[in-house]
Amino acid sequence: MKPGSRAVHAGYRKAARAPLSPPIVQTSVYVYDSLEDYDAVARGEIPGHYYARTSNENVAMLAEAVAELEGAEAGVATSSGMAAIAVAITALAPRPCPIVAPLDLYGGTWVLFRQELEPIGYSVRTVDFRDLDAVAGAIEGAGLVVCETITNPLVRIADLEAIGRLAAERGLPVLVDNTFATPVLCRPLELGASMVVHSATKYIGGHSDLTAGVAVGSREQVRAAAQRASRLGTTLGPFEAWQLAEALMEAPGVSGVHYPTLPGSAQEELARRLLPDGAGGMLAVQLDGGRAAVQRLLDRLGMVTFAASLAGVETTISHPEVTSHRYLTPEERAGLGIHPGTVRISAGIEEAEDIVEDFLQALGD
Repeated sequence: MKPGSRAVHAGYRKAARAPLSPPIVQTSVYVYDSLEDYDAVARGEIPGHYYARTSNENVAMLAEAVAELEGAEAGVATSSGMAAIAVAITALAPRPCPIVAPLDLYGGTWVLFRQELEPIGYSVRTVDFRDLDAVAGAIEGAGLVVCETITNPLVRIADLEAIGRLAAERGLPVLVDNTFATPVLCRPLELGASMVVHSATKYIGGHSDLTAGVAVGSREQVRAAAQRASRLGTTLGPFEAWQLAEALMEAPGVSGVHYPTLPGSAQEELARRLLPDGAGGMLAVQLDGGRAAVQRLLDRLGMVTFAASLAGVETTISHPEVTSHRYLTPEERAGLGIHPGTVRISAGIEEAEDIVEDFLQALGD
């Protein structure tokens, strides 16, 4: 079964006389009449639920569906993507250790490292993940590798196969954030990842109307992540993007366009190898004129709107300087290639011609 069909059916086993659409189980606690039965469920010896902070039928369906799509043994759903990252990191590296991460890691994950993990003893080694020699040097003596399939906001690609091999040679687990690619375009577990996380708020939700996260991996890893989620209370269009990127390359006031499969892109070959079905619906654009040019663009756009999140059915634009990477210093942002004129675009499912036309008229004189 192809990924698109699996996405329709994953996570819910339909039986005779059962509802076709899964019902919402609106309860915080479950009734038992046997101490032994409750104890067996609480120990995980038999399937079931006893308290919604630990598990719930609907939450379990979501986790099972994403696990199935990623080719994982199990999954746990959380209250947000950041919660999924936090419980996955501490499941794979339960004691403080050096963590190797890319320089251009998502800003929210950076804040987690700096403000939550470093104060309790973790350390972070950052390198350019496009330089595999640098990655090989950084992971010596480390305890965990964290990376993203496609980075936010500059849509750079990590060579997950090569990174997985380097980590495996040293016995290190690898955690991959697959939010931008989704399991439709990439399945990192097949490329050497130990666990995969998603902000389900984005493409998995797809309608900008929910907040959730999912972490998937082996049953043992997911059990450890689920225990942390319970204790912490955190339980829960690619073609259009390419067409827009091509059009914006020639638009006035645009000094650069970042999309992995653009002709001449430094990562074009890697993108076509790791993401043969497309490089996702995200792209980044560098505008001449800095923040003032960004505001002018926002003022002139008609159909496209500004929003700090991404991956809904509608096309949106964001400004990393004031949203995802606001907690970095200007020097740190510049070092990552994020400038005052950088905008991130999430291509929706409107007609590609309408998306392109809106941007071109907004960028025109």
